[in-house]
Amino acid sequence: MRNLFLAGVAVFATVFLCSCGHNAIQYGDGLGFDAGINPENYTASFNLRYGKILSAVTRDNVEIEVTGKADADGTGGAEKSGSAAVATDGSLKVKIGRQLNGAAADLVKAGADPDKVLEALTKEETEAK
Repeated sequence: MRNLFLAGVAVFATVFLCSCGHNAIQYGDGLGFDAGINPENYTASFNLRYGKILSAVTRDNVEIEVTGKADADGTGGAEKSGSAAVATDGSLKVKIGRQLNGAAADLVKAGADPDKVLEALTKEETEAK
């Protein structure tokens, strides 16, 4: 049982602690609950939210456009039968351009011609397809 527990902890730590250079974009529309820890003062945070939420952790050369509109009929007065008219609309557009990895950046810093590095990367992409 102990070995199974240790294996589970090792798998969780591997997944949790590993990272990659990809873009992480999360879009939510509606009701959501977030729980976290503020690393500056180690306090817990809990958020209950409703609406459009965009969280984006991106590398270089990324354009993000979010549009949103909400209409609600909140006329005052006596309570009416039926529900009030509520409408929401929105869109999310993400454009990701060329993103270089650390090896390509190191080549350019070492004195390689940036155009040749870009040409070599483009050649590899077309050959892989």
